[in-house]
Amino acid sequence: MISIKAINISKTYADHLLEGVDLSHSGKGIVAFIGDNGSGKSTFLKMLSGQEIPDTGTIEWSGVDSVGSMPQEIVSDESLSGGQKKIAVLADLLFSNQHDVLLLDEPDNHLDLDAKIWLEEYLPAFNGLIIMISHDRTLLEKVSTHTWLVEDHKIRTFPFGYKKFREVYEKEQEDLLHKYKTQLAEKKRLEEMAEMFHRKSLIGAYRNTQKRLERHVSEMVANPVAKKASIAIQSKMETKIIKKKTAILITDLVFGYNPKELLFDHANLHLYVQDKVALLSPNGTGKSTLVKLLLHDHLTPISGTAKIGEGLKVGYYSQDHADRLPLDETPMQLFTKRYSLHDYQVDNILRRFFFTKNHIKSQIRTLSGGQKSRLQLALFLYQNPDLLILDEPTNHLDLKSIAALENFLIEYPGTILLISHDRELLNKVCTSTYKIKNKKFIPV
Repeated sequence: MISIKAINISKTYADHLLEGVDLSHSGKGIVAFIGDNGSGKSTFLKMLSGQEIPDTGTIEWSGVDSVGSMPQEIVSDESLSGGQKKIAVLADLLFSNQHDVLLLDEPDNHLDLDAKIWLEEYLPAFNGLIIMISHDRTLLEKVSTHTWLVEDHKIRTFPFGYKKFREVYEKEQEDLLHKYKTQLAEKKRLEEMAEMFHRKSLIGAYRNTQKRLERHVSEMVANPVAKKASIAIQSKMETKIIKKKTAILITDLVFGYNPKELLFDHANLHLYVQDKVALLSPNGTGKSTLVKLLLHDHLTPISGTAKIGEGLKVGYYSQDHADRLPLDETPMQLFTKRYSLHDYQVDNILRRFFFTKNHIKSQIRTLSGGQKSRLQLALFLYQNPDLLILDEPTNHLDLKSIAALENFLIEYPGTILLISHDRELLNKVCTSTYKIKNKKFIPV
């Protein structure tokens, strides 16, 4: 039988990641490995595969001849897209019959909806153990049989999949909050008693109450609301919203990088202010190209128009960080250059997006995928846009950040064009959906 045992695992880089981790697992199945960005998930997978050495502790496998792994970033045939590369690597891992265990780091990133459905179908068919980092809630709910959560530098294990985990964990947090509030009330009562005894010079009663107070405080649970705190995403639109004002207008659009192979052929789409629209289609059908045409980003139509409504301020989030972020600059330099802000103002903004002092002054190239994603969100939301164009915004974001983004988009009063394959996000945010089919925009 496949089994793994981790004993007293610790790992530190610039910050403490894992401290005294103990866990064990036996049998086949699919483990949903979750936790905040930067909490140590990818590092732990590398330790499981032998690519990283823990600072302390040991990892023991038994009943295992071969462990296969897939990192977040894949380099292979340059003629393939990011999604195609991932499918090729995943297919080889799943069907080669070479491995007993697969370690998958965000295998669903850059996959379109059809590819995600393929992944959902074939992951459970693997005859072994899969430990998978993913932030796609629908995928995790459908395939996982166990859950591992990185929290407070430890790894907690649950003998059930992510769907039940969400219910159990939420109930646990509610119970903890109730207990915390009860303990907080008792702390206040003891403090008031101690103050009263001190005021009346009842020294013995005061000392006894102080001891009770110290013992009570030492036994108090941590505030679960503080642990649950998410990115403080805010935006205040400056432009007065005018209903039925045009937000995006695409008229008889004709475009192709090769005129003989068009991506759009007399395509039409009209979005109004306050519309929240999802755009679905397989990779390679022109979604990202459409964004470049709308933003006049080095592309112009062969004929027809693609334009933004007059006077609207656009916030654009690109799934390709390398194209949009100067990698040699720091987040501090980027913000102060783009918005003429003082250092302390940038510090306040980025700390709301979970950036530490070290991250704010580190080169962008050294940041994780999730940190680069949050930096893009901070950059374009600061300008208070009237129209959001989001190209796969949940790639690399952890579950906490995705939930914060989701809540923000639901309440956002402006227009949204959302290109995403995160089904839960689309269902909760968007009121209408289009797909690119036969080189035109078709309502779904």
